[in-house]
Amino acid sequence: MEARDRASAYQRDGLHGRLVHELGREIVTGRLPAGEPLPTEEQLVRAFGSSRSAVREATKVLVAKGLVVSRRKVGTIVQPESSWNLLDPDVLAWRYENEPTGVHLDHLAEMRVVLEPEAARLAARAKDRKAVRAVQESYHRMEETLDDPDAFILHDLAFHRAVVDAGGNDLLVHLHAVLEVALAAARQVHTRNVRRNKRSLPAHKAVLDAIVARDGDQAAALMRQVVTNAQHDIRRERRRSTGAASTD
Repeated sequence: MEARDRASAYQRDGLHGRLVHELGREIVTGRLPAGEPLPTEEQLVRAFGSSRSAVREATKVLVAKGLVVSRRKVGTIVQPESSWNLLDPDVLAWRYENEPTGVHLDHLAEMRVVLEPEAARLAARAKDRKAVRAVQESYHRMEETLDDPDAFILHDLAFHRAVVDAGGNDLLVHLHAVLEVALAAARQVHTRNVRRNKRSLPAHKAVLDAIVARDGDQAAALMRQVVTNAQHDIRRERRRSTGAASTD
């Protein structure tokens, strides 16, 4: 199941779905800045070849996501980031699929450090051991795809998802499904390096072994190490990319 499906992202079908995603992306990436009005209803109808009802429906969705507010005699105004629903799967996707800032990546990494070690602890202590098989299976797929970064990313995501699922906490599962939209984008920053993937594999195996051994404290400590190392990798990669760009 794709992360966006799990997180119930807004439909892209139809004119109003297209409007939601195109306008939302423009807002989140700053091309439509806070405090500025959206194009008028008439302008959007002409630009997208849509109906007025589609424009109004799209605007309602953006209002619900905290991206805009409609005011009489003023129009529909773009809201500052502090008003956005940052756990909305679409807002997360729009933020992380278009060159996220270092601050945004740091915030995501910090969320992982808070959540994933405890998810590993819950997985180790779970009574239903059938769910642990999915963790084992994902790890084996990681082993098999070390030289294929795209496949490795998918199985790396599946490994962490399986750990959360194995813990059996529905709220944590839902929250991780939402964050997985952003995690998939962040993986593209630091998981495409095959040598780095090979270095990280033993750490994932250690987490798996602790979960299988029902050692919750060890599983949590080892998972903290995994996600902290990933955070450091992202920072190093960004520094390297920034340095390379500055010498161009």
